[in-house]
Amino acid sequence: MYLSIVFLGGIGNGLDQFLYPYAMTRDSSTGTLYISDTDNRRIMEYVSGASSGTVVAGGNGFGTGTTQLAAPSGIYFESSSNSFVIANYLGHNIVRWVRGASNWTLIAGSTSGTAGASSTMLDYPMGLTVDPTGNIYVADTGNNRVQLFLAGQSNGTTIAGGVGSGATQLSGPRAVALDAQLNLYVADTGNDRVQKFSRH
Repeated sequence: MYLSIVFLGGIGNGLDQFLYPYAMTRDSSTGTLYISDTDNRRIMEYVSGASSGTVVAGGNGFGTGTTQLAAPSGIYFESSSNSFVIANYLGHNIVRWVRGASNWTLIAGSTSGTAGASSTMLDYPMGLTVDPTGNIYVADTGNNRVQLFLAGQSNGTTIAGGVGSGATQLSGPRAVALDAQLNLYVADTGNDRVQKFSRH
């Protein structure tokens, strides 16, 4: 059933506009919506009922500096730390931006925009989610894998993937989700399917 268009400001960089909005996350306690406005290099906040938003992360142009975002894609609002966990796609990293702060801190990946395939590196991460204990699951798109970063750690473990079309393989995964039992669902984009992996 169709309800309504929530925000329609058209293409642009105004506070009621977007340029390739990619993902969103919601603060369930307030109803506030946060949107990764990818090509405007920013995270936007929309309080319930608002027609324009507020920049809460980034918005300082493209770059790898700690006050900038490089094509933010996946996003998760972590209420316990009042922060955003962001898949910084062209920065090849996962960063944390505390709400109200002017910069991010690195969770995993490169600080200089360098891609890599080691356990501490990422290659075009697109999607992510966080479990109730703070562990982070990342769709590491360019490496055709899902990486698990335990809370507070920057060294990841591959829990799914390896390029291919087999039952345990992935091709360009773009999004991840968890159910209540912590089973993992992966948008296996290059294989045109959704994969389910049992709790790790």
